[in-house]
This record gives sequence, C-alpha cells and structure tokens, in this order.
Amino acid sequence: MEDTGGLIRQARVRLADADAARRRGEVETIRAVLQIVDLWPSPEPLPVDRDSSSTQIAASSSDHPTLDPASERTVAAGSEGAGVVGEFVALEVAATLGIYDPMASMMVHDAVNLRGRHPMMWAAVQELTLEVWQARKVVRACTELSAEAAGRIDATLARLWGTVGWSTISRRLPRLVVAADTALAARKARRARQERFVHIRHNGDSTSWLTARMDTGAALCLQNSIQRLTDQMIDEGATEELPLLRAQALELLATPYLPSSSEPANPSPPLPLADVVVHLDAADLDPARWSTGVAQVDCRGGDVGPVLLADVARLLGHHRVRVIPVIDQGADPATDGYRIPTGTRMQLQLREQTSIFPYSSRRSWSCDLDHTVPYRFSRPDSPAPPGQTRISNLGPVSRREHRAKTAGRWRLEQPAQGVYLWISPTGMRFAVVNGHTHRLADVGSVERGEPDVVAAR
Repeated sequence: MEDTGGLIRQARVRLADADAARRRGEVETIRAVLQIVDLWPSPEPLPVDRDSSSTQIAASSSDHPTLDPASERTVAAGSEGAGVVGEFVALEVAATLGIYDPMASMMVHDAVNLRGRHPMMWAAVQELTLEVWQARKVVRACTELSAEAAGRIDATLARLWGTVGWSTISRRLPRLVVAADTALAARKARRARQERFVHIRHNGDSTSWLTARMDTGAALCLQNSIQRLTDQMIDEGATEELPLLRAQALELLATPYLPSSSEPANPSPPLPLADVVVHLDAADLDPARWSTGVAQVDCRGGDVGPVLLADVARLLGHHRVRVIPVIDQGADPATDGYRIPTGTRMQLQLREQTSIFPYSSRRSWSCDLDHTVPYRFSRPDSPAPPGQTRISNLGPVSRREHRAKTAGRWRLEQPAQGVYLWISPTGMRFAVVNGHTHRLADVGSVERGEPDVVAAR
C-alpha cells in the first residue's frame, strides 16, 4: 500500500501540471487575439446614404461629413506605439469568448500593448514565469506612459519576474509609474478631480453598495458628520456594532425626514420623484389569493432586485409615487414615424433588460433602440412603408453594436418578436432570446444541412 507522502507528491505533480496547462491556455488566448488583430481587414469607409436610417446615428460617430456614420473606424489598438486596428475587432473577440464588448476591448488593448510596449514582460509570460493577469495589471498601469517610459519600466521589472513575489512588485509599481513621468502624474492628479463620481449598486436583499470618488475635503466633512451622528447614537444608548451605527448615520444624512400622520404639514421641499418600476404579481394585490410575497424593483442606475412586499412601502416611502398603466408585454404597437414613442420604448426596455447583442450585459436604458429591418424614409417616388417602428422590429443595442450592424459587418434578423438572430463577420451565428445567448452552428455548417434549433420565446 502506497504511503500518504507518495500520494501527496503525485497530487502535487498533477496540480503543477494543471497549473502549467492553465497558463499555457491563457497565453494561447492572447496569441490568438493578437493574430485576429493582425489579420483584421482595414476598415473601408461607406458613402453616405441620405435615405438610410444610419444617418440618424449621432453625428459624433463620424469625423468626416461624406462618410456614413456607421462606417467602421480605424482606432488605436493600444497605447503609443501599439498601432491601429478596425474598431469592430472587439465585437468578434467578445462573441467568440462569450464576454461583454468592453471586456473584449480591454483584452485587445492589453494584448497589443503587452506585445508592443513590454517585450521583456511578454517573453516572461510566454515562458510561464509571469501570469497573464499580472502582466495585464502592469500594462494598464503604464497605459498613459510614452512607449519609451513603458520600455524603461519593462526593463526594470524584467529583473524581478520569478524571483520577487507579485505583492511586492505591485506595491513598487505605482512609484515606478510616477517616477517614469512626473509631469503626467501631476496632470492625472488634476484630472482626478474632474472624474469624481457616485455609484450605487443594489444587492437585491434590501441593502445596496455605495461607492464614491469625491473631493478629500468634502469626504472629511462627510466623515465628521457620520462620526458626530454615531457618537450621538452611542450617547443615547445604542449598542450595535460600530460599522452598523456608521451605516445608520449615513442613512440619516441621506433620508428625508418623513412626518407622522399626527404631525402638522411640513412646508419642506417635496420628496424626489424616482423612475422606479415595481413588478407585482396580480395575486399580490388580492390578500385572499396565494401570493408570492416578492416584488421585482427596477430603476435606472441599477435594479434594486427582488424585494419582499413588506419592504416595498419602506423602499418607496422616501419618494413620490407615480402610477402608470400596466404594460402588455405581448402587444406589438406600431407607428409610422422613425422616432420611438415613449410607451413603446418603455415596453421594449422592460422586456429586454440588456442589449440584444450576443453576451452583452449593457443595460437597455443606456442603449440605442435599433430597427431590425432598417427604417426606410419616404422618397418623392416611393412613400415609406407604414408601421416600421414597432416592438417586433426593434431591439436595444449599444452604440458600437448599432454601428457594426448598420455597417453590415454584423447581420441581424428578428424572425419572431423577441427572437434575435445574429451572424458575425466571420460566420458565427447566435440566437438571443429572453436575454439568453445561444451559440448556433456557423454559417458553413448550416449550408451543409446540419440541424439548427432556436428555442421558442
């Protein structure tokens, strides 16, 4: 019977082999992305068709008045010294890997920068001395540096790969980047003040994450206000843990005062009106019937998610409530004009929560609403067909996805309402139904008569 030590050694060897295989696979992924970039055909400008709906895409999509705004543009493949590429290459990478377009764009930029601006680090990655994710972090830290400055950092770090731990290197990296271009560091500090933000992400459990980037002076004032309210609650006998008390203090600062029914009317400013959609089952409105007890709450900036009915009143209590008619998701309202009516827009955005491009997770609230069959405007000898703007001929897509489809690089059909069939420039086929992407047989396989099934809506 083999001893335990021998079994552990065997498992250790298997673990090392599996890790090496994983690293080789990640390196091969980067190599394949680079090959696609190298082979991607140069964009060809499209002439303007004044009767085409593509002219309705924002003028900012084109820098030349005689080119169709949907034309694929040549964009920087990465940072200085990394070359250029057609902008739609990222959509092909995204669909192939089943990832979101911005993730694919970042992968393309990182891969091109790694090869072109950090050759020593790229060699270490291919030798499996350095992990791909570690190399990409260095690449992004250096993305605004000149090619020369990035090269100096590449040479400095080359002596450390495989001998110094990643945590140590990641701590040294910011100082190396600042030292490489102090003028750039000063400009970034000034720019940071112009990039302040507040982001709220709802967890679906009646709590939310709040992230903000703000002026340090204002942050200190907020910190002091939270501390003052926390101290006050402790003085009044609160026994909860300090993190919870601090959260409650922030909630007090954010929540408007709501008088009870016995208090006199307060002439304070009206409560804010929020665009929030609460989805209720019909049974939830009739206590005599069985109820799910859960409502789905959607809003701009991120869905709140499932909320217990008992919490809905508390959730909406800090806002004015506007009741709108129930929208029939099966209806197919149509209009003759190009512009999309508010009701049609809301119906489509409620049905399609995200872009209908394969694997996209961009929220439909921020998307263009595209005519699947391009809208045809009236001509002197040919009036526009009626009812072109309808739910069954619309779908939300991001601006780049919209332009790729309008340019003819990606083809789209909607054979049934809510069933979107896509074909990529290289013949990949996808069906997007109910927010789910299904990879279908490629164009060549279909032509050979192989079966192809699309799930019914």
